[in-house]
Amino acid sequence: MKNRGLATILIITILTSSAVIFLAAFTYNYYASRQAVLNEVAKDARELTRATAYKISVVLKGVEKVPLNLAVVLNDFSFKRPELLRLIKNTVTINPEVYGVAVAYEKFAFDPQKEYFCPYYFRKDGVITYDPTSEGDTHYKYWYWDWYQIPQVLDRPMWSEPYYDEGSGNIIMSTYAVPFYRNIQGKKTFLGIVCADVSLMWLKDIVCGVKVCQTGYAFLISPNGVFVTYPDERLIMRSSIFSLAEARHDPRLRQIGRDMIKGGENLAPIRDFRSDRPAWMYYAPVPGTGWSLGVVYPEAELYAPAQALHRQILIIGALGLGFLALVITVISRRITAPLRTLADRTTAIATGDFATTVPETGAREIAHLAQSFNQMGRQLTDYIAKRDFIRDTFGRYVTQEVVKRLLEDRGALELGGETRELSILMSDLRGFTALTADMHPEQVITFLNRYLRKMIEILVDHQATIDEIMGDGILAFFGAPQPMEDHPRQAVACALTMQTAMEEINRQNDLDGLPYLQMGIAVNTGLVVVGNIGSEQRAKYSVVGSTVNFTGRMESYSVGGQVLISASVYERVREVVEVAGSMQVQMKGVLLPATLYDVRGLKGEHPIHLKERCDSLIPLSAPINIKIFRIKDKIIRDTAGRAFITHLCDTTAKVTLEGDLKPWDDVRLNLLDENNEPIPGKIYGKVMALESREDGLKEADIRFTSVSQEVYQIIRQVEKSA
Repeated sequence: MKNRGLATILIITILTSSAVIFLAAFTYNYYASRQAVLNEVAKDARELTRATAYKISVVLKGVEKVPLNLAVVLNDFSFKRPELLRLIKNTVTINPEVYGVAVAYEKFAFDPQKEYFCPYYFRKDGVITYDPTSEGDTHYKYWYWDWYQIPQVLDRPMWSEPYYDEGSGNIIMSTYAVPFYRNIQGKKTFLGIVCADVSLMWLKDIVCGVKVCQTGYAFLISPNGVFVTYPDERLIMRSSIFSLAEARHDPRLRQIGRDMIKGGENLAPIRDFRSDRPAWMYYAPVPGTGWSLGVVYPEAELYAPAQALHRQILIIGALGLGFLALVITVISRRITAPLRTLADRTTAIATGDFATTVPETGAREIAHLAQSFNQMGRQLTDYIAKRDFIRDTFGRYVTQEVVKRLLEDRGALELGGETRELSILMSDLRGFTALTADMHPEQVITFLNRYLRKMIEILVDHQATIDEIMGDGILAFFGAPQPMEDHPRQAVACALTMQTAMEEINRQNDLDGLPYLQMGIAVNTGLVVVGNIGSEQRAKYSVVGSTVNFTGRMESYSVGGQVLISASVYERVREVVEVAGSMQVQMKGVLLPATLYDVRGLKGEHPIHLKERCDSLIPLSAPINIKIFRIKDKIIRDTAGRAFITHLCDTTAKVTLEGDLKPWDDVRLNLLDENNEPIPGKIYGKVMALESREDGLKEADIRFTSVSQEVYQIIRQVEKSA
């Protein structure tokens, strides 16, 4: 009974192994053949889709030439109304592929007395017809429509989204719009848009003519994903690939739709739109239009020949395994006796007795197996000894508690993030690049490290997470990874402490003959994505989101010695914060003006206040001549001309100038001597207010962000003598 039981186990083991090998080979063959079919389909689909897209593109290219040529003519020549109407009508007449042509002029561009002028000729029942409303319908403000605005803004021709024309044609159409210009006094001036309408009804014949297997089909979508052609006419211009994906709860189809409207080309698995069965779709863009063509291949029809072959292989494999079982049964009875001994010794190994051995006798194969078994026991003995040595040695340097913590926290190293409300702090030194331009690299590093050492110490004391140090700028956040209930107040307190610490830093700089530093800080509170960002090789715990970008724009409005907070922070700390005022600013990328608050102190258990600023302007007995330079992205772009200072204090100057400045411009001021020669030293500042005077000059209030030591001494002397 024992022999029979062991033989049975051997038979099952070998047969199972053989079956696994067979199934692995069968699976490989199954997927390899499917992949071969898929590769062939991809090749055929690529050629078929590109050929169909090319047919469509050829027709549309012919249409594009019409408005392009007409725009060239309008660029070079001016036409009176009768001549222009005749030109448009002739253009429609000699181009049968075009449904209609319109020339839409900019307001008052064609006739200074006429705001609206958009003559339009189109085909109606085979006759070239003029649309009388194109000149008189003032309710049709065409300059607000996409076909007019987008080519004007992009300064290039474009195809419009397909639409159903319920006015003139009552058909599915698309418009190719081309901007035209006129050289007026040596300046390129926009005059209007030339557009050609084309009926898309012919697309149905081209796309429906694509034959795919027996039940496959093709379709065309617009740049917005709307079906332009589809076997089910009820969906044309009424549904999109995205609405279809939403109705089917199919996120993969939604992703495919996004790739299609972006101009992607790929072969992707889908559920057939009509039968909801597995299928493959190849899609490719129609050049020059933003449209995308998709061809659907039913999977069952693709793999039908391969499926029949797989069934035959399965039958042959089953017969082969049956024959193998018969052979193994005969052989296994000859080798079971020695294996019983080996089984007994295996039990000893399992209990930890690695020194046990078996006789190395019997048939050559059995003897070799016994030798291998004995060798395994010796190797296991060596392995256990080495394992214990490594464990004991490692335990001398790392406690078990540390090891356990590392093992338990390994999940914290995984990439990923979460959305949380945090407070963001961003600081930057004013004029640092210019101040250090003439310094030695070693001196710059010493100069910068003195500042960063103190700032980092304060940030750590206030439980901030330092995200990044960008040269002289710092980005930090409060409330992660450890939650912090009062993170807005903590961030404001940290910012005020950082500003007060600048006095100590500048005292040390003055002793070493280094420039005076000023720093601007912005604090904002909002939702961000926080977590591990990067890759397996290198990752970073960081924050991303619009709140971070908004904080960066806030910081650009701050001046030296100032802490600006957003409205969201102010609402959280208004009971304890002291502000010197607020300001409305229009930020790039933000639709509505933003309110920023100038924080001067914080009340409460641990109060902190900034040093009072001297903002009272002192009139000068004699104006100081200066030269103003605009600065953008820390680079001097151009000059705002000659100017002079009429009022002055430690932080601000009132400047009268002839040139042009804008509020919030960053500027550099060079003081001039009696001979209008530059005086050593520079002032960097920001335009806080700007007014025009009746004599044509302008007055600007410029807040200092950085003042060199030479100029600072001059300012002090001027203030004393004023």
